[in-house]
Amino acid sequence: MKTMRKAISLWNRGHWKDYVFSQGMLLIASLLLVFFISIGLGVGNILQRFLSSDLPEEQVRVTPLGVQAGFFQTERGGTEITENLLDSLLALPQVDRIDPQVYAHVPAYLRGLLGGRNYYTDITLEGVSDAFVPDSMLEYIDWNYTLSDSSVKPLPIILSEDLLILYNAGFAESNGLMGLTPEGVIGLEVRVNVGSSSIASLQAPPINLRAEIVGTSRNTALFALAVPIEFVEEVNALFLPDDRHTYSALMVTAHEAEDVPEIVRYAEKMGLSAETRRGIAQKAEILVGVVTAALGALAAAILFSAVASAIHTLVADLKNRSYALGVLVALGTKRERLVYIFAFQIFFMSLISTVSGGLLGCALSYIVSTTLLNLLPVLKMAVNSLAVFPAGWLSAGLGLVLSVSTVSAWFFFRKILATPVTELLRR
Repeated sequence: MKTMRKAISLWNRGHWKDYVFSQGMLLIASLLLVFFISIGLGVGNILQRFLSSDLPEEQVRVTPLGVQAGFFQTERGGTEITENLLDSLLALPQVDRIDPQVYAHVPAYLRGLLGGRNYYTDITLEGVSDAFVPDSMLEYIDWNYTLSDSSVKPLPIILSEDLLILYNAGFAESNGLMGLTPEGVIGLEVRVNVGSSSIASLQAPPINLRAEIVGTSRNTALFALAVPIEFVEEVNALFLPDDRHTYSALMVTAHEAEDVPEIVRYAEKMGLSAETRRGIAQKAEILVGVVTAALGALAAAILFSAVASAIHTLVADLKNRSYALGVLVALGTKRERLVYIFAFQIFFMSLISTVSGGLLGCALSYIVSTTLLNLLPVLKMAVNSLAVFPAGWLSAGLGLVLSVSTVSAWFFFRKILATPVTELLRR
């Protein structure tokens, strides 16, 4: 027994350097695998954040095709939503009610103080009914508003959460303004000028109003401020009395969630776009799945090529030293014993390489996440971290790599050591 241990010790001595390259590949591959999975899941979270919607399952948001927001219209195309089209949708037996939305087709701007500094921006107003406003908001705000109310109460405004993200990412930082959060903007008082902006004005004198931001939403148009629909209808009639009356969107509520697909088919047949909570979620899931799968497949390919390289290196080394193997067998070392010893070597080296690579991959993901969030505030507003570390999945991946490398090594070593001793000694 002592002779056998001495022989194996001498056999291994000086040959560990043969495996440095292959194990280095395995370490780098493990690093990339963890990095791609972690960042891929983080990117998935960002996509889900921007593609998510608060639409109830029984609602459909119907919009025209190719129509830009409000006053900033650069393209018209497809079918516009008129009163006749609204009535035809309302006549469907699956429809419970329809809540229309209307753009103010007049120029407007918003002005206020942010962090002690003046803030100015051109805006588009979109009128929505109180059905658009969550019940929790309606408990403390009055969504009914017309021009006659301007002297007694402020115009209530609901902001797009995605617009806040873009504001923080670009405009605020570049102009030295304070960043805003959804909670921080509620209660903010501003002035809204309707009838003129920095790029256009109408013949009628503009109207200047007090306004207050009362909430935020993910369902508003990106570059539009949601205000009471009665106010927008009145503004359009006052400034553009001859303008054709159309709707920017229709929030169609079905009797049951199962009725939504039929409403979607009817709207699309009429040349309109129809969005549902399920459809938005499916698009997000598909996009997230494609990104994560692509990054995971790339990392897995690198990882398994490194595992194959490690096994190939050891197998080639064994074949080149077949005479030494023959001596070990001739000294009485059992073949199965040698198989287990060499397989354990692969297991031990792979364990060190994959764990080290995994830890380095976690560290790299954290560094990249922190750097990007500091450089891009838009990402920081959307997610807390770009790096996601699913311990279960990473542990499962580590176990799979170790299993594949160890079992493969055991199979190849057993095949080599099945060679007769006399043939091993002749090589």
